[in-house]
Amino acid sequence: MQSIQARLGVGLVSILIILFAIQWFVVSFAIQHLTNEFLHTQLDHESENILSALLVHNNGKVILPESRVSQMYHRPFSGHYYQIHLGENIMRSRSLWDQRLEFGPVSVGEVQTMHVDGPLGHEIVLRVAGYEKHGLVIQIATAHEIADIKQDVVDLQIVYSGISFFALLLLIVLQVVIVSRGFRPAEIVRMQLQAMERGEIGELSDDAPTEIKPLVQEINRLLNLLSQRLDRSRNALGNLAHALKAPLTILGQLTHLPALRTAPNLRQQILNQTEAMRRLVERELKRARLAGAAGMGKRFRPDEDLPPLIEMLETVYRAKDLAIDVEYPEGQSTPLDREDMMELLGNLFDNACKWAKHIVAFYITVDGHYMTATVEDDGPGAPYEQLSKLANRGVRIDESTAGHGLGLSIVQDAVSYYNGELEFGRSTRLGGFWVRVRLPITR
Repeated sequence: MQSIQARLGVGLVSILIILFAIQWFVVSFAIQHLTNEFLHTQLDHESENILSALLVHNNGKVILPESRVSQMYHRPFSGHYYQIHLGENIMRSRSLWDQRLEFGPVSVGEVQTMHVDGPLGHEIVLRVAGYEKHGLVIQIATAHEIADIKQDVVDLQIVYSGISFFALLLLIVLQVVIVSRGFRPAEIVRMQLQAMERGEIGELSDDAPTEIKPLVQEINRLLNLLSQRLDRSRNALGNLAHALKAPLTILGQLTHLPALRTAPNLRQQILNQTEAMRRLVERELKRARLAGAAGMGKRFRPDEDLPPLIEMLETVYRAKDLAIDVEYPEGQSTPLDREDMMELLGNLFDNACKWAKHIVAFYITVDGHYMTATVEDDGPGAPYEQLSKLANRGVRIDESTAGHGLGLSIVQDAVSYYNGELEFGRSTRLGGFWVRVRLPITR
């Protein structure tokens, strides 16, 4: 379980369930204990009342006036019973009818309490106590049926269980609401991170709770630092490329000196190395020019990012008076980095415009899994024998086909980075060079 909110919620719910289970068992035990204590106390009082109602005459005869005994002992099988032992003599309540209570002898001052089967097989609580009155040893047994009491206790437990269950549900709902509200600031930060990934914002809001504010500030600091380093790196590469152009031009001019004409091999080596360096310089300058100003991690949106690129190419190749046909989806964004896509597509478009005679066509489609870009022109194209080499991994494109090397090598690097597909061919519609790039996208 990766969600902190889910772990916290499950933990709190588990604690609530455990606490409610414990308190239910405690309360149930307390109810039963109090019920038993109440029964024992009541039986004790009834036994003492019977003892006080006993009349002992001078001749030793013992009687129990009915008027001094509760009426519940006079109704047969009422559930309330007594039985008095005076040596061999036994006095029983009318409620026992013709049955008797079975118990062992007890001494004076001794009390025994037990659960046994009483009249009609009903469970009773039986209390037997030993007394001495006017020199006579008396054993008095009082008993209550407990079936109704046990049912009342069960009913009370059921009602209490229902109340506890609904109270538990209410507390669970409240704790879910409280936890959700407590994690709302973290959810806002998550949505801001998603908006930042889409390129809608440049940094996280500093208005965050104390617990996560240091994290937000550190993320903003790192984003700002990375953005500054990216800008410095790009500027340094551009400045370095511009700075090298002049020395390379001078080196190219030096190859025409009379002194080098006598050493054609040396002159050719200098020309080859100078040309290689010039290509690298042009490559970095082109990257900086085509990528433009891009925010850190900004997503590529064809309808917003391509028009400025097309306008720039139209300006650069205005002298050729090209007819540029462009098709791309409106209102869609891709999880692809804007700077990478501007560099990749910019090189494809620039290469097509460079070699086209009159017509260039760009087509971009975006579905749920891939972004596909197709570029074709009516230029000379590449020889068929070279196309198979261009599609092979590991072949340096700038060394395979003259005229299609620099831009396509940049494209190959970007496509490899995104694990995409790159295809070369000849346009069946325009007759020139044809390139298709297919990049996987994950949202």
